[in-house]
Amino acid sequence: MKKKIFYFFLFFCFIFIFFIVYEVTNISSKVINKPFITLDINNARNPQIKKILRLFDDAYATTLLKFNKESQEYYINNDDRNDLPDELVISKTKKYSKNKYPKKNNGNNWHRNYANSASNRFSNLKKINKNNVNKLDLAWKYKIKGDVFNDIQSNVIVAEKKIYIPSYNKKIITLDAKTGSLIWKLDLNDYAPRRGMVYLEKTNKEPSKLFFPSYKRLIAINAKNGQFIKKFGNNGIVKLKKPSITAPAIFKNNLIITTSEPSLEVYDLNNGKLLWKFVLMKKKLKQRNGGKRYDYSGGNPWGGFSLDEERGIAYLTTGNAGRYFNGVNRPGKNEYANSIIAIDIVNKKKLWSFQEVRHDIWNLDIPAPPILGSISKNKKKIDVVIAVTKLGNTIVLDRMSGEPIFDFHLKKAPKSKIPGEKTNFYQPSIKLPEPFAKNNFNIGEVTNINEKSKKYVLNRIKNHNFGFFKPYEIGKKNVQFNFHGGAEWPGGSFDLNNGHLYVTSSNIAWETEVILNKYKDKIFHPYYKYNSKFKRLFDQDGYPGSKPPWGTLTAINLNTGKIKWKVPFGEYRELTKRNIAITGTENYSGVTGTEAGLLFATGTLDKKFRIFDSENGKELWSYELPFIGSSPPVTYSIDEEQFILINATGSFSLKKGYPDLVEFGDTIMVFKIKK
Repeated sequence: MKKKIFYFFLFFCFIFIFFIVYEVTNISSKVINKPFITLDINNARNPQIKKILRLFDDAYATTLLKFNKESQEYYINNDDRNDLPDELVISKTKKYSKNKYPKKNNGNNWHRNYANSASNRFSNLKKINKNNVNKLDLAWKYKIKGDVFNDIQSNVIVAEKKIYIPSYNKKIITLDAKTGSLIWKLDLNDYAPRRGMVYLEKTNKEPSKLFFPSYKRLIAINAKNGQFIKKFGNNGIVKLKKPSITAPAIFKNNLIITTSEPSLEVYDLNNGKLLWKFVLMKKKLKQRNGGKRYDYSGGNPWGGFSLDEERGIAYLTTGNAGRYFNGVNRPGKNEYANSIIAIDIVNKKKLWSFQEVRHDIWNLDIPAPPILGSISKNKKKIDVVIAVTKLGNTIVLDRMSGEPIFDFHLKKAPKSKIPGEKTNFYQPSIKLPEPFAKNNFNIGEVTNINEKSKKYVLNRIKNHNFGFFKPYEIGKKNVQFNFHGGAEWPGGSFDLNNGHLYVTSSNIAWETEVILNKYKDKIFHPYYKYNSKFKRLFDQDGYPGSKPPWGTLTAINLNTGKIKWKVPFGEYRELTKRNIAITGTENYSGVTGTEAGLLFATGTLDKKFRIFDSENGKELWSYELPFIGSSPPVTYSIDEEQFILINATGSFSLKKGYPDLVEFGDTIMVFKIKK
């Protein structure tokens, strides 16, 4: 009798499992005429069965909570959000790091992208100043040949009266910094470093060297002749497991890079041996509804990093976790993504991390390396790390503790309507430092350049969603700022003398949406169920659909957090001729400051190189380039003459309705005072 009961129970279990599998199974032959099977509760045909399965699923989630605290924000009932306070505040620190980082303004040499290890992009040169800036003239230019798509996005290296250019046409080009004549050229047979190199000065035993990533290779070459350093790796090349695009840094005998693993990796400077690495991932999370048990919670440090050479600490900024539009399979706030992270190189450990956007599904990563500098608080100089973000925020943290210098405000955010998507309860709403870009689209932000444009855009977005961190909704578009910009990868320029930050930004509205992936049945994991579509919001004539200014240059006093001044950056000349105030344009290059009180800036869609007064934002001089500037200007001095170098290699179209890639830059241009 017991055997009969046992067999009956087995049969019942088999029938039950079969019925459940049948209910949640979906078979499709849409992809290459081959059947693919997905198992998903949402496939259940019977609503009662679906309800029962939801109960089992919730029970599983509740059990998981006891073992995985990281998942709490994901599995808590979203209805609980209504009982939460409207705002949280991370209070500013009361303990400050001592000012021990030496003042290192750049003079004749730019040994790393963004000028130096601190990424401050600020020069102490004064030969070009407010009294003679109107005498600037073209000294020489060099055209890069061999490829239609150059788009040099990093500063050149300047050392030993030479300029080292990482050309996107798979070459390193070395020019005489005074005359522009070619010294040597190296063909890499793979992509040159998109975001920078680092230069090591020669010693009694070793020649001067250049270190840089070339996709999945880490390369060391002799800076004098371009020959590979044979004792580094395999004849000058170390193979990487994951790609790297950002500038390395040197600390004693350590060569530090970041990769897309995402990770920070430390190599022996002399032989290229991997010493250790820090993986920017939290512990692996168990995934629901099938699929691989893989952690998408970390963020790629594609913006780069800076190095405190005195303390031996690397500071990184990170991008989004997994697919930025779909967070179904990455529960919680996704710590290490959208963050500033401090890693102790000496002791091989993480010191702290600080996150801006939680559980990002809007592509609001931190795109530029943090800036290391000092500001004044309580009549004392303190060391800080500064990060500018796509939201237009400036995050200022104590160098050692990672605590904010200003109160960090978090506002309650809305919940998602997409099945399985659990948005974070709170998102940043920063008051100080004052935001330098628009970050919350509303009806009042619709273009006002004329009534026709306003009416067109209002009609276009009448069924769209927008507002504070508005989640996506299937079948409906969002309008948002900052999909590309406020700040982007060029970052800002920081004056170590007065604590002022100068940053360019874009204020362009985007139409974004999440759609069901037409290939969703191909793979078992919910990560692949959704895809994204996005484009700039334009009026009927191809101008931005948001209210000007569409691009700005801003000065922020980081001692107080207050904006000192803000001016439009860039111009649509045809609009100016119609008596429309200067609108600014989208921009991707950045600004470089000097102790002479000048700001050098490029990257606007009108192709101009401009010089501003850092005291008030007044434009002092401009020059129309043959192509858009694609990286921040570099300034250096040779034989008592100061030079300014511009990468005119941008690839955005200037036609209405850009960004169709129809125009490609190829020119390096250098300016000096006309004698």
